Amino acid sequence: MTSTESRMDAALAGTAELRVWDLPVRIMHWSLVIGIGICWWTGLHNELEYHLYSGYAILWIVLMRLYWGLVGSSTARFVNFVRGPKAILDYASTLHRRDTPHTHGHNALGAISIVLMMGLVLAVVILGLFAVDVDGLHSGPLSGYVTFKQGRHLAHLHYYWFTILLWVIALHLAAVIFYFIYKRKNLIGPMISGKRRGDVGDTEMKIAPLWRLAIGAVVATAIVWAVSIGFYF
Repeated sequence: MTSTESRMDAALAGTAELRVWDLPVRIMHWSLVIGIGICWWTGLHNELEYHLYSGYAILWIVLMRLYWGLVGSSTARFVNFVRGPKAILDYASTLHRRDTPHTHGHNALGAISIVLMMGLVLAVVILGLFAVDVDGLHSGPLSGYVTFKQGRHLAHLHYYWFTILLWVIALHLAAVIFYFIYKRKNLIGPMISGKRRGDVGDTEMKIAPLWRLAIGAVVATAIVWAVSIGFYF
């Protein structure tokens, strides 16, 4: 056995594959990535009908993620990763170190990124629901509740805040690359497989029952449907 193999065996000793992200979180994460990409492309190419449909899909995903952040598996719950200013500053002070322990789930700074992006996505979608198209053919389903002038202003805000969202996403991607290159921590892999290597005895993720997911899916679907018809029952 070579010295390199010996070091690898020593490093792997006492470690195991730990579940860190459940399937609903992973599906919602990558679905949101795809949905935002479709929204960007359809908006850029003036495919407003499909832009609207992708907006409904994103609204459903965000509602589900917010719901799952309250009643979902342990690593998905906001209460388990959103931290106060002191915890955030303490974690930020260790960014320059490569030997910081791996956080089981989102770290304190990552939590800011998640909450900020979720808030921006929800804000952009809500603005789009009230936005008025120039020709009035593909206005948002709630545009009837505002005047033409207000709707056009909201359409401009919709575009402006989507641009801000893209910059925040770019910052998020830069952080992922920083962790991969400098801190040698792969954050993408666990979001695909749901697992990461960790010390034996580390806290395992507590998985929420699927019936909770089903309830949230029904409620989120009902809300998106009501929005799509402008609450005109």
